[in-house]
Amino acid sequence: MDNVTGLRLQTMSRGTSDLPIVPILPHYGLPESLEATVLPSKNSVIPAWLLIVWGLSLFVYQSLDSIDGKQARRTGMAGPLGELFDHGCDALNTTLENVLAAEALGLGRSYWSLFTIIASMANFYLSTWEEVHTHSLYLSVFSGPVEGILMLCSVYLLAGFLGGPTLYLQGVLDATGLSKVPYVREHYAWANYPITDLLMVFAVVGMVANAVAGYGNVYKACVREKRSVIKPLLGLLPFVVLTVSNVLWMTGNDSRIFVEGTVFLPFVFYWGLNFAYLVGLLIIAHVCKGPFPYWNWMYIPSVLGAIDANLAQPILQTSVQATQRTVYGALLLSVVVYGYFVYDVISTITEETGRPCFTVVSKERKE
Repeated sequence: MDNVTGLRLQTMSRGTSDLPIVPILPHYGLPESLEATVLPSKNSVIPAWLLIVWGLSLFVYQSLDSIDGKQARRTGMAGPLGELFDHGCDALNTTLENVLAAEALGLGRSYWSLFTIIASMANFYLSTWEEVHTHSLYLSVFSGPVEGILMLCSVYLLAGFLGGPTLYLQGVLDATGLSKVPYVREHYAWANYPITDLLMVFAVVGMVANAVAGYGNVYKACVREKRSVIKPLLGLLPFVVLTVSNVLWMTGNDSRIFVEGTVFLPFVFYWGLNFAYLVGLLIIAHVCKGPFPYWNWMYIPSVLGAIDANLAQPILQTSVQATQRTVYGALLLSVVVYGYFVYDVISTITEETGRPCFTVVSKERKE
């Protein structure tokens, strides 16, 4: 993401006209130490055709993800296993799609990229948490799986046809042509916010609205079933602990994970696997009517990494190489844990149903 980060720095610092761009976050949304080390770049490494492929592929994914449940119910194949597989794949895809979105929007290794990860994960977790307590999957008026993905498809396609990430890095007054109007230039130059920043503000509003609507549905279900309306809020703690720990880890130690491009994406993938594992435990608790999974062992690496990164003298992350070893070690651990989780779920299902999954049964043996 070095080229995209440099592109963000170059485009937003010089603007596309003589009207200055006014970023909402200081330092163009980049950590101050990263701004000082990244070389400005005028070119994006993302070809136009690839952005178009992203947009079309995401639309196909969204369409298939929307109709698979209807097809399963039509053929009598709907069930808990399908829900687990469907949501499990979506949880993994959430992180991967964030990486592509950050590239297409020219966010680079900025705090806005961090926010897109948090916002999308929060919306996903809130929907699953809501389903656990209401026994129904509600989709708000503006939901991530429908309108959110269609909006992202548009982001990719527009960038592909209209100049790449620089399309979204320009000021909104420049993009709309209002910067050429003398009155606007004289009185509203302060409002020449980057389009990316305005999209992120919109995402903030959407996330808050979805959270309020989600708790509203949970509150109604608890009142109807005469349950505590406060206890369900404890179910948000696992997500909060994981998110706060990883944010403190990323921003600690002079934002080394942001500054060092060799560990930024591995850390994001580590976070994504941890999130998928957390959601997987939540879905299993839901479909099996088990206890709420407040605890899992994968909190430990994030908490320890956050504490270590914020010490006056880190113990584990004493240098760039040590940080690389720590992050890659955490990523490897998350791969092993999540891989075993998938294996354990499939093995348990096959043992309970008597239908082998990992064993090939010959025709003669079946007869």
